[in-house]
Amino acid sequence: MFSYSKFEHGYDKSYFKYTEPLSEDFELTVNGESVPVYTCRISKYPINRVWPGEQRPATQTELASFVNLVSDEPISLTVKVKRKYSRILIKPYSKGISFTERGEDVSFELKENGAFVFEADSYHHCLYIFNSKPIPAPAPTEVTHFFGPGIHMTGKITLNDGESVYVDKDALVFGCIFADGAKNIRIFGNGIFDDSAEGRFHNCCYEEFTNGNIKFYSCENVSVEGVSFRNSAIWCVNVFNCRNVTLDGIRVFGQWKYNTDGVDIVNSRYVTVKNSFIHSFDDTVTIKGIDRFAGTDNEHILIENCTLWCDWGRTCEIGIETACRRYNDMVFDNCDILRAGNTALDIQNGDTAEISNVTFKNIRVEYNAFDTPEVYQSSDEVKYDRMNETAYPYLISIKNNRWRTKENEVIWGLPMEYLTDVDFSGVENGGVHDVTVRDITVYYDDYLPLEDGKFNIKTVAYSFLEGVKFYNLKAQDIKVVYRGEVFPLEVVL
Repeated sequence: MFSYSKFEHGYDKSYFKYTEPLSEDFELTVNGESVPVYTCRISKYPINRVWPGEQRPATQTELASFVNLVSDEPISLTVKVKRKYSRILIKPYSKGISFTERGEDVSFELKENGAFVFEADSYHHCLYIFNSKPIPAPAPTEVTHFFGPGIHMTGKITLNDGESVYVDKDALVFGCIFADGAKNIRIFGNGIFDDSAEGRFHNCCYEEFTNGNIKFYSCENVSVEGVSFRNSAIWCVNVFNCRNVTLDGIRVFGQWKYNTDGVDIVNSRYVTVKNSFIHSFDDTVTIKGIDRFAGTDNEHILIENCTLWCDWGRTCEIGIETACRRYNDMVFDNCDILRAGNTALDIQNGDTAEISNVTFKNIRVEYNAFDTPEVYQSSDEVKYDRMNETAYPYLISIKNNRWRTKENEVIWGLPMEYLTDVDFSGVENGGVHDVTVRDITVYYDDYLPLEDGKFNIKTVAYSFLEGVKFYNLKAQDIKVVYRGEVFPLEVVL
């Protein structure tokens, strides 16, 4: 079977019903049936700045399109592209999706569930195709918050012990989810949560006065399955000081505002993110430590079978905030990176932790000829002026960039004096060791030129602080796919 989302407002007490806008760039049929294609807002180009006290201007953004499908069988799609183009790209490349073109129509088959991106020449005005496995609807009395078909204006939802949220595939919920100290909570379904109604008035991302799509503090036994999250006001999906958390098959997309990291895992243990699509404006999946929870280490974290897209910043990241004693057992496995921002695989030990037993394996990274360099916007006068340049992200970067100065002066976080109640004895302050990077494939765009016969793929590993140890950093089995051929790439860390 296959079905698709229809977001229809059934509110009958007003003449002014909400209508979800349809795409002007694409039309879609699935198995011969016309399917509505909706829109969302994404970043137009990679320019970013420290929170200036107001939200990012819409002039730095553009519309993308999306379709929300649910199926348990192969499906046949035909996309009508309503503009001129030179080439079609269907990502991730590792899926090897072949297609046929007939005029404006591009036809192909999806044989598995997942998230895909259809591009005409570049990521600009792209089409997200979400093809999710169906999640059966419970009886409304079986869950705490039941959102059936329709448009729902809820605001902030606070969950307590044992509570749950179900979102039907035809449900678009304008609201966000919060929990503090809750156990055994579940959020599931094939619908969408949208955080558009939430404003932002402060620079801090850690506190609860700005929520984002999801914000959990000190929670245990948390499950989020199948739900999509759009248009966050700040960090999108956040777990602080949590234990036993699973994010399975979530979609984070349509993110363009300042500090919209995709998933932030902060001072937490036993966290799994799997089978998910995460497109962030800022860092995509990042594992952090902050002063408030510095007594809790980051341990046993797995990111697997995900499709990731970073506009500005880092894609698979540890840091830069690392306020805890240890990071241990961090695994990024079997992921596709469609755009890597500044860096694909990144460790920035900017604070106090000993970081060890980190593995990046079976990762595919796409280098695109149409990606342009990042620009830091230091003032309103700085405009993005690098559209005619090509960006080459770091493939691997391991550094000891300092989050604060030796003199305890504030850079971004709090002075070290706030950590005095945490026992750091026996810990290598700021050390990084036992990091393995293996089975990495770079899909190097056929339109990218070689420079003196070499690929422009950068890696770096260094520590510039006296007494900080870097050791046992290994990179192996790195290869590049370029113009139909496979080339080995030697990487020394």
